[in-house]
Amino acid sequence: MTLGSFRVLSAFAFAAVFSVTGFQPAPAAAALAVTRATLANGLKIIVVRDPLAPVVTAVLNYKVGSSNQKYAGQAHALEHMMFRGSKTISESQLADIGELMGGNANADTQSELTQYFYSAPSQYLDVALRLEASRARGALLPQNLWNIERGAIMNEVTQDDSIAIQKLFRRTITPSIFAGTPYANDGLGTLKSFKTQINSPQLMALYNAWYHPNNAVYVIAGDVDGPATVKAVAKYFGSIPAAKLPAQPKVVLSPVKAATYHVDSDQPYDIIVRAYRLPGYKSPDYAASEILESVLGNQRANLFGLAASGKALAAGFSTVDSHPLASAAIAYSIVPVTAKPDAALADITGVIDGYVKTGVPADLVAVAKQRAIANAEFRGNSVDGLAFAWSEAVAKEGLNSPDDELTAIKGVTVADVNRVLRKYLIAQNSITAFAIPKNLGKVNTNAPSGPAKESNKITITHHDPLPSWAIAAFKNVQVPKPTIDPVVSILPNGIRLIVQPEHVTHTVIVRGSVQSNEAIQAAPDKLGVGDITAGLFPYGTATYDRIALREQLDKIAAEVSAGTDFTLDVLSNQFDRGMQILAEEQLHPAFPETAFATVKQQEVGALTGQATAPDHLTEVALNKALYPADDPTQRFATATTAGAVTLPDVKSYYASVYRPDLTTIVVIGDTTPAAALALVEKYFGGWTATGTKPDVFLPAVPPNKAADINVPAQGRVQSDVHLAQVNALGRGDPDWATLALANAVLGRGETSMLYHDVRDVHGYVYSIYSRLDSHRNRSTFEIGFASDPNKVNPAQHLALADLQQIGSTPIEAGTLQRAKAMMIAAIPLRMTSFDAVASQLINFAELGLPLDQPTIDARRELGASAPAVRAAVKKWIRPNDFVRIIQGPPPK
Repeated sequence: MTLGSFRVLSAFAFAAVFSVTGFQPAPAAAALAVTRATLANGLKIIVVRDPLAPVVTAVLNYKVGSSNQKYAGQAHALEHMMFRGSKTISESQLADIGELMGGNANADTQSELTQYFYSAPSQYLDVALRLEASRARGALLPQNLWNIERGAIMNEVTQDDSIAIQKLFRRTITPSIFAGTPYANDGLGTLKSFKTQINSPQLMALYNAWYHPNNAVYVIAGDVDGPATVKAVAKYFGSIPAAKLPAQPKVVLSPVKAATYHVDSDQPYDIIVRAYRLPGYKSPDYAASEILESVLGNQRANLFGLAASGKALAAGFSTVDSHPLASAAIAYSIVPVTAKPDAALADITGVIDGYVKTGVPADLVAVAKQRAIANAEFRGNSVDGLAFAWSEAVAKEGLNSPDDELTAIKGVTVADVNRVLRKYLIAQNSITAFAIPKNLGKVNTNAPSGPAKESNKITITHHDPLPSWAIAAFKNVQVPKPTIDPVVSILPNGIRLIVQPEHVTHTVIVRGSVQSNEAIQAAPDKLGVGDITAGLFPYGTATYDRIALREQLDKIAAEVSAGTDFTLDVLSNQFDRGMQILAEEQLHPAFPETAFATVKQQEVGALTGQATAPDHLTEVALNKALYPADDPTQRFATATTAGAVTLPDVKSYYASVYRPDLTTIVVIGDTTPAAALALVEKYFGGWTATGTKPDVFLPAVPPNKAADINVPAQGRVQSDVHLAQVNALGRGDPDWATLALANAVLGRGETSMLYHDVRDVHGYVYSIYSRLDSHRNRSTFEIGFASDPNKVNPAQHLALADLQQIGSTPIEAGTLQRAKAMMIAAIPLRMTSFDAVASQLINFAELGLPLDQPTIDARRELGASAPAVRAAVKKWIRPNDFVRIIQGPPPK
């Protein structure tokens, strides 16, 4: 079982994981129908029709944020309180209806923007509009509810401040880059501000000043009719009056004062950052700065070369925060704990200084512009992504559409990029930061925490009756009709090909998976060979070396990754060439000896740091407590086992593990099943396997015993708590859907028992969840939360009391019906992007389940009775057999 554990990645994968933001402008409006309107009260409406799935994402953007607040976290606090009800919709109604739509609602506070969004089946757009309009015209923000909510938001503060990388950016880098401006305002907030400074009148003052239709942009994307949607928005928002808005705060930028910061980390590697102030999105230099970011982050550029040469685990350049007049960007290097941080800083400084001296390569500027235009096409492959891209462009940056950004990018010259480079990337006006691990490498095993205790908890069980319009909307919940009709083919060599044509954009994605398990397939004394093998793919093929391979991809503006999970993202008119390059990298890796030495050194260095990292120690200790000693999950790579791997070991592992008869390929996009099949046969048809096909599935395991474990974590002030146990439930078992329904009642969403009792009523945690993670032969059931050490035991006792209640008392009819509606509504919400569809198809195919398994599950969920749910909990969940593992401070 993995609880956010660090997995050693190749430099190429690591760079993608670490990147805070990627330069990927949104798509041109020409490909997708756009309807615009501005109501008489000033509310701007943009509807982008994307028929990818029968879903809609509605984002209401208020042009106000932390730059407009008086106290630290005030705008953030208002965002939270907007979910506490209004004059026409009570707190419980707002939460209940949101869950009935699928439970995909949230908000986000930025410096200049606060966003509220619902993603729901398209049939519920009218419901989402009613909810949003109710709090747009009459939020309550009462002090008694703020007294409850601030407990949860204070937990969020301590939770974020327990994470070294969050502290590195939020508390050191960005405040220094923007010092003396509203951009440096503390958006998250502090314990002091929430406890002693912020109150209901102040929240209402911020709401009354800025939350008006003439200060908002409503972006709605999905399978909806544009003109009809505009009429619906006008129906609910048109009567909200406009208001005079305060003046925006003045921004006066002073030169950045160089400074160096050190943060103690609990990660298994060192992070070294040099941060610079770049132009903001209102600056004429902004487009050139985006191209500069893309150039410096290119895998053919010298920053990435630090990783490719073994001087770093990953290195690159990324913008981390953008505002109208200034942005913050970082050059970073991630190195093993065995490396010297000062040397890593010298490396990234040397690369930047070198480009300042010579200028950036002209061909990489051309590539960056070409990729920006090509990447624009891909955003239509995600309904959520489309909605947020338009929100970013129009509400935040003040553009007419995302096309404006592309127009600016097309005009950028090499001279523009070099001018911006030399003007802004100045060492004496930069911030240096180090996050260095101080891990103790300890695991403390305590006596089991004992049976769940009886809890005389004070719980609010009342739910206000839903309004008549909501009752009507959810009156007849039915199993949704399938939204995809994939075509499956089995090639003679055993490859399973699944093709789902989608023509919303002129793009194709390919997602492939070779079923494997290094812990089963590798020799115990050579663990780490799998990651080393995967790390070698980008270093070239039988035809192209590393740089030449990237050049071929740059020519067609495509992205390819190879390994047991392999991918292709390509414009549909380059699908053939993209498949050819993908097959070249996946089937004909060069495995050069010099690259092997580099990747092996990186793996050993990363594993050296991992050995004492709390995330890894948590995973090891949890697996030891949950599974038998001979279970594959007990086998972990170490610096010693990776150090013993030879190049012949890599080639042998590749030959035995990478098999077509264990491979599933999913193709989604602007193609046909026949065309996709022809290309897969053409480029992958000659791939053969030798020997008997192995069984790589994890075996069934006996029930675990209770245990109590603590893993200290440097710098963490909150305790990260996981209560976990294993059972023999397989994903294909008919009981799975019923137990998943019970899990939804217990801990999925904001109206769940856990969320309500532990967070809303008592304020012990910021968030809490329960999760059922199922495989072919076994499942793991988990309850997880983070809290202050003195709240761990009360939160745990309350959570286990809720669990025991579900297993002993029939669930109330209304509660069960809400859970069913949420589960049914969530089915199309899992299909809102090409990637989401591909992931689901691969998962079911590898488990040997029907590709329409969600429909099968839905029928079982709708048919489940309260006694059946109770029986499933009693059968599969053992309240007294949880392994409790706490990362961070032990409970007090």
